[in-house]
Amino acid sequence: MTRPDGDPFSAALLDLGLIPLDRPLPLLLEQVADLAADVLGGRPALSVTVVGADSPRTVGTSSQVAAALDEVQYTAGEGPCVHAARTGEVAVVADTEREERWPGLATAAAAAGLRGVVSMPLPSPRPVAGGLNLYLQLPLGAGGARERAERFAHHAAVPVANGQLHARSVQLAQNLQAALESRAVIDQAKGILIERYRLTASQAFDALARVSNETNTKVRDLAAHLVDTGEFPPA
Repeated sequence: MTRPDGDPFSAALLDLGLIPLDRPLPLLLEQVADLAADVLGGRPALSVTVVGADSPRTVGTSSQVAAALDEVQYTAGEGPCVHAARTGEVAVVADTEREERWPGLATAAAAAGLRGVVSMPLPSPRPVAGGLNLYLQLPLGAGGARERAERFAHHAAVPVANGQLHARSVQLAQNLQAALESRAVIDQAKGILIERYRLTASQAFDALARVSNETNTKVRDLAAHLVDTGEFPPA
């Protein structure tokens, strides 16, 4: 939305801070792409790169072409998205038709009609773990276009990083809840076996583990079946 001062670019930066963090990453990136289109021109393609234990990977995109261009860089082992995610430094390609540092990415992006690239490291209190990539239809060589694109990417990286942090927190809470529920049902099943067969707690768990292995059934599922039906081993 346009603010009273009439500056669409400033309005877009403010709107970045209003994006709800509980949205799935692709939807969040689509909203960022919409704002980028309004103030940077063309239809940008966005992606998020994270660096894991092995190699970089794309965890979300606003467009499939962004994922394809990321993959070109992962295969080559170089490119703006790889550089930003690994080093924490902003990487900019002003014009893919004239880029010489990363020829593979330049050729693929130009063929897709994308001329400018900005890869912005995600803010993090830990060592850099990833970056936000903007693939733009317009080159960034003149009229302050590069400065505006970098400034936009700098602001956009904040809600993207916060959205990822929110998603990880939700997943952690869900995993913890599942673990607690699994432990509770396993303890119930052990109690049944202890009472029924006069076993120790250790022997009861060993019995569950043995039948789990023999039937190729998860211990939690086996325990739940025992609690629900009283059958052990399952028929």
